[in-house]
Amino acid sequence: MHKHLLQCLLLIIPVLGFGQSDPYLSGRACMISGSLDSAATFLEEALLAKPGDAELYYHLGEVHFGLHNYPAARDAFYECEKRRKGMGSFYLAKIEVKLNHEQQALKYLRIHLSSRYKLSESDILLDEDLSTLENLPAWQQLWNEKTWYSSPDMEYQQAIYLKNQGDFLEAINLLNKLEEQGYKRSQIQAEKAIIYQELGNMKAASSSLKSAVKSDARNLDALQQLARIQTSEGDAEEAVAGLDRVIRQDPARFEAYILRAEARSQNGDLTGAIEDMDLYLAYFPVDDSAIYLKGMIQFAHGKYLDAIQSFNKSLALDSGKSEYYYGRGRTYAATGTTRYAERDMSMALDLDPLNGEIWFEKGKLAEQLGDRIDACHCFRKAYQYGIFEAGELVSTRCN
Repeated sequence: MHKHLLQCLLLIIPVLGFGQSDPYLSGRACMISGSLDSAATFLEEALLAKPGDAELYYHLGEVHFGLHNYPAARDAFYECEKRRKGMGSFYLAKIEVKLNHEQQALKYLRIHLSSRYKLSESDILLDEDLSTLENLPAWQQLWNEKTWYSSPDMEYQQAIYLKNQGDFLEAINLLNKLEEQGYKRSQIQAEKAIIYQELGNMKAASSSLKSAVKSDARNLDALQQLARIQTSEGDAEEAVAGLDRVIRQDPARFEAYILRAEARSQNGDLTGAIEDMDLYLAYFPVDDSAIYLKGMIQFAHGKYLDAIQSFNKSLALDSGKSEYYYGRGRTYAATGTTRYAERDMSMALDLDPLNGEIWFEKGKLAEQLGDRIDACHCFRKAYQYGIFEAGELVSTRCN
């Protein structure tokens, strides 16, 4: 809670004082952090620059709804709905329930069921606000008016249910059937990719995601997930190109900046990687895991002093992460500051005593410091926890 408040207080200074940050991105960042009052301020400022923007009204409505400011939320979603019919209808139905306007709620629910933004039947029926209408005759009349969900709609929801339950074979069979029928092709291919990933078949997952993106270039979830796989598979250049598209279409996809930083780093573009990390950290300045990642990128490119500064910042925010000490320890070791490195490895092991990799690195440092007994103890521990290379050192140096 305190971290999130600090984050948005830090954003206010550049926005109001120097104009360096984008109010829309600041608002979206505060939404993610749960600082809704600050989010409302930023989004209202963004609307001054882009009056009439449906997306902005939608997000402002979400914020006011989260603040339980239902009249203001209704106004925002109504403006959104005027510009894109159906987009704000689901929230408008929920808000009218909150305001005890049952007939208005049913009116907006009917609009929602007729729109391209329609949620699944289960999402609607299980919604805690809308479920309060179930005993009304008008509710039954609405659902009896027509078949709001087609057979493919229902089969798709069944496939998602099966996937979530871990019944991957039946889920794939249903998804294949729907794909053959041409039903929501991009979504179907993306869901299949998720299953392939769960099964460890990254080649099939990548192929399915490429098909999803080809079917619908606006499927940014699929494009972003494809870039994640491409980065993990060493195809950083393609990943960067894909993430460029993601960020261009939706600059508030903050995770995409992190992914692009990793891909750019892998591609040898340290400057671009640090630019992405710094942009992300401008909106999430107290995200210790992102500061740690920045340090790892700097370490990988030999920028050891910069890396140590990043690890110091991440540890100042959270001293309970083994990997933060380990990262700084490796960096100290690379600079020849062996005693500092060994101390950090000890701190890392206090937090993660079953990590063979840390034991191995600590053993090498102990050896450099001339402590053969401690080095052999560490190598034995490393071998015990799965580092087979350590076993060779035990046999050659510790007998």
